[in-house]
Amino acid sequence: MMVWIFVEGESDKIALNALWSTWKSKLGKAGWGIHLIPLEDKSRFFRKIGHRAAEKLAHDVSDLVVGLPDLYPNVEYASTEYAHADLAGLRSLQSSLVKKALQDIYSKSDAQAQDVMKRFHPTALKHDLEVLLLAAIDELRQVLGSSEALGKWRHPVEDQNQSNPPKYVVEALFRTKKKRRYRDTTDAKAVLDKVSDIKKLLYNDKTQLECPVFKQTMDWIATKTGVEGY
Repeated sequence: MMVWIFVEGESDKIALNALWSTWKSKLGKAGWGIHLIPLEDKSRFFRKIGHRAAEKLAHDVSDLVVGLPDLYPNVEYASTEYAHADLAGLRSLQSSLVKKALQDIYSKSDAQAQDVMKRFHPTALKHDLEVLLLAAIDELRQVLGSSEALGKWRHPVEDQNQSNPPKYVVEALFRTKKKRRYRDTTDAKAVLDKVSDIKKLLYNDKTQLECPVFKQTMDWIATKTGVEGY
């Protein structure tokens, strides 16, 4: 049994594999695997998610599929068939693309497609993967070699201003603290490798939920597999 998770890029795959290493081990013992598949970028994600997700859902009635693109930026898609103004719109768009592929490619009736879609979870990384780095503040400090407060940003971190998204914040921190460019394929992994308790990433020291959408994704997988992630 497999959980297939479609993301935008290689850095997402690498970083999430690092963060979920313990959970993946627990899932493995229960007979489940998690496999992250990068679709190169957001535009290609939209062009591919329908048939790629439908293929996995149709191949094995036990498998689960998660669509996990970035919500922002989204302005450039406003006048296209992939328009989405918010998280609800992005979820609806993914669902429609996958359902259409199930009907067109695998000849599923509307009722059959609806039933299969119960194993598909359309969601998003709000902004980009770096939102998780801002949530993992202690681990980020360790990688930066800093004990300072690092700066101010919105809480929950998933609500960070779109004009100054988490990736911009992280890039600025690396320029200031490490005196070098931030490298998403290695630095994100370095931070998330250090997270020993995912619950501390989801909630801050004041027990405020920092990553509600990301938590919902983990909770959906946990409910379907019976294996808790934190």
